[in-house]
Amino acid sequence: MGMVWVSRLASDFEVARLRRNPDTIFDFVNSAEAYGTGDQIDLEKHWHAIHFLLTGSAGSTESPLSMILGNFEELGPDFGYGPAWLAPRDLLRGFHAALSSVSQEDLAARYDPDAMVRAQVYIAHSLADEGVEGLQFLLEDIERLRAFATKGAAGSMNAVGLIT
Repeated sequence: MGMVWVSRLASDFEVARLRRNPDTIFDFVNSAEAYGTGDQIDLEKHWHAIHFLLTGSAGSTESPLSMILGNFEELGPDFGYGPAWLAPRDLLRGFHAALSSVSQEDLAARYDPDAMVRAQVYIAHSLADEGVEGLQFLLEDIERLRAFATKGAAGSMNAVGLIT
């Protein structure tokens, strides 16, 4: 199965409800109701490679592009790979602004699957085996991430996410 990164946009009201009822977080983030609306994004197993491509690091950074792995408020119980996390609206807006200034050409120039392997990025070996085709998977996911961040920033939303 593997580690999958999923995030969903959340209003302040929804965040308050999740804090009161942390046992509902998993179902909220993985809601079929949110699927296909742009309110939810699933980066599947590519999440770590996307984070590395955006930040140049396998771990969280202080960069506004550190939206996938960051120093976030934790919410609820451990869902297998840790608790869910909350990225507040200001962080999501900062991520949106930073990501808006990064072109696909910039990302392609940063793509180095061998560096990902050395940094022990999840699924890096698969990307190294795929070569340039691996970059295309990541760029498609980053475009979906752009759309998610744009919607969240425009609606002054927070993001709640987890790795399952």
